[in-house]
Amino acid sequence: MDMSTNWKDAWKALLSEDVIRIAKQLETQPLSLVNGGVMKRFEKVFAKFSGTEYAVSTNNGTAAIYSALWAVGVRKGDEVLVCDYGFVAMAGAITTIGAVMVPVDIDSGTLTMDPKDLSRKITEKTKAVLIHNPWGVPAELDAIRLVTELPLILDASHAHGAMYKGEHLSKWADITCYSLGKDKLISGGELGCAVTNNVNYRDNMILLGHINRTPHDLKESNWDGNAVGLKFRPHVMALEIAMSQLKRFKEKKQKLVETCRRIEEIFSNYGFIPQYVHNNSERVYWRIVFHVDASIWGKIETSKIESVLKEVGLPIESNHYWPLLQHQSHFKWEDNKSLVRHMDCVKSQETVPGLITFPAPVDFNETQFSRIESALEEAKQLILVSDI
Repeated sequence: MDMSTNWKDAWKALLSEDVIRIAKQLETQPLSLVNGGVMKRFEKVFAKFSGTEYAVSTNNGTAAIYSALWAVGVRKGDEVLVCDYGFVAMAGAITTIGAVMVPVDIDSGTLTMDPKDLSRKITEKTKAVLIHNPWGVPAELDAIRLVTELPLILDASHAHGAMYKGEHLSKWADITCYSLGKDKLISGGELGCAVTNNVNYRDNMILLGHINRTPHDLKESNWDGNAVGLKFRPHVMALEIAMSQLKRFKEKKQKLVETCRRIEEIFSNYGFIPQYVHNNSERVYWRIVFHVDASIWGKIETSKIESVLKEVGLPIESNHYWPLLQHQSHFKWEDNKSLVRHMDCVKSQETVPGLITFPAPVDFNETQFSRIESALEEAKQLILVSDI
């Protein structure tokens, strides 16, 4: 039997009426927009969704991060602090500018940036802090803000709709960046967006990557020429697709959180500890990540546990961010070798190899929950018996 059928998510990102509406829209509007139209509508709606005054759409999330770094003044030779547990696109945006990535250790429970380690690694060359919110768990944003007055840029690619201490993530940052790419909680296929309350940062991001939108759509900048960087303008199809999903996101978020919490509860009964969430924070889920409880599993290697979980049919995924960011092949590329300052990240090194990753479905049924439980029971017996 094809085991993938056991884990099919019932949630549909686009309904048939969405497809019909988008098709009609494409018949009546151009396939590329400099400004106005669906781009203007999307930026207005997404800014409100994110709790900010301004939004700047881009063709993908990496372009949003690159635009944000450039907007706050990061240039060649500057240093940017980044959590060592994170996606290579963060490093790619930094090195493309010619800046140097400096890795920061994690908090072992949340897998987010450790504010204490951050404070130790700030130097006079540090120009910005880029903060990941892995798998939908907000970083300890108030503590980070107390550590430094440097510009804070959030990578919220996993965290659409997450809240920190009752506030939108954007409250704690200078610019918050979202990927709305493949399989994201809100997706346009390929799309990104950066949001801010700072009009100068907003203008800078448009000035960099929005060819022909500059200069007439700038609000306070006195730049009178065209854009100064590569074109990051999104496609209207991506904007239309994302707009449809924004309308249903409240319902999706509620189902997602309920489903994933139930999966966490089931796994918890078998010696797997869910990723911790700071008090008064409201996470979302892009993956469900567990620590292996040594009091249950002893010294059994995580790789063996993972292998058996897959053997019994659970859709366990590879450990996404191992090796750590500073050791990934990105920095073996000749042009990038000098653009990382290798630093000890002891907790990351100890914690990340012991993680187990499960997909984050929006809508599972009772049969699927029961299947998870029976598969975990089978895996537990297989593993423990083999290690007697």
